[in-house]
Amino acid sequence: MLSYLIRRCAYGVLTFFGITVAVFVLIHSVPGDPVALFIGVRTMRPPQALIDHVRHEHHLDQPIVAQYVWWVKGVVTLDFGKSIFTGRSVMEHIAEKMPNTFVLNLIAFLLAALLGVPIGLWSATRSGRLSERASAIGFFLLYSLPSFWVALLLMQFFAVKLNVLPLFGMTSDEYLQMNAAQQLLDRMRHLVLPVVTLSYAELAIFARFSKSALMEVIRQDFITTARAKGAAPSAVLWRHAFRNALIPLITLLGLTIPYLISGSVIVETIFQWDGIGRLYFDSMLQRDYPVILGLTVTTAVITLFASLFADILYALADPRIRLEAIR
Repeated sequence: MLSYLIRRCAYGVLTFFGITVAVFVLIHSVPGDPVALFIGVRTMRPPQALIDHVRHEHHLDQPIVAQYVWWVKGVVTLDFGKSIFTGRSVMEHIAEKMPNTFVLNLIAFLLAALLGVPIGLWSATRSGRLSERASAIGFFLLYSLPSFWVALLLMQFFAVKLNVLPLFGMTSDEYLQMNAAQQLLDRMRHLVLPVVTLSYAELAIFARFSKSALMEVIRQDFITTARAKGAAPSAVLWRHAFRNALIPLITLLGLTIPYLISGSVIVETIFQWDGIGRLYFDSMLQRDYPVILGLTVTTAVITLFASLFADILYALADPRIRLEAIR
């Protein structure tokens, strides 16, 4: 087990540096000068000496290899530099926005998993029936709908037409004048539309994966044997079938985290949710290299840890993986 984890960590480290190199090169290959853009917003005719000074401060006047080395040295000490536009530490920006994105993604993940998996299991037990075929079509439609279109549709219907939910933002204008219970309710109301937009497609994926995995297991001989021995249908489903269908769901767990993080960029921008997704989008528009790279490192580390966690669950759920690791 230990050797298995060491190999997975080594792969994760190599993947991490591969991601950072690719993103670093792609960002710096985009035409334009972020320093000139930043100074030009504040000064109609910025002096060249000022531009050169800011470029030197952020090591932008050096070759791209030297810039990457300077940046990696900072990453090792958790120093991602300062934002070109705000002058604040990138870590301060991330620490300020991360809790908002974490709450949004956690609720969306739990909603998708707690609804999607039971729906998928229910569909698997009704294979071939009209209800199962209708649910399959519904899953496909949900997964196919673009998130920005769903967000605008929800805003139009629930916020504009019915006026039962807030249009955007994290809190209402009178939030500070509310008591604790009212503030909690206000936060929850602002969460509804972003959470639904972020989780509907993931719900369809959970349902589809759990259905496919369970239908594959149900066809196995040991399920037929359990039924022949007189085991109750619920025991066959949960004790025998569902446990052996966990591997595909664990795979899905590792894929869900990056999906939610990437989806947050669109959802947080549309609903003006003050998280790292919106910060990512604004930084891309401003060409704020330090913030973009800092967010890339953060999301890459989260994704790699999610994959490592899924690998550990693999080994716990399937003894064959532990035996393979020993060999």
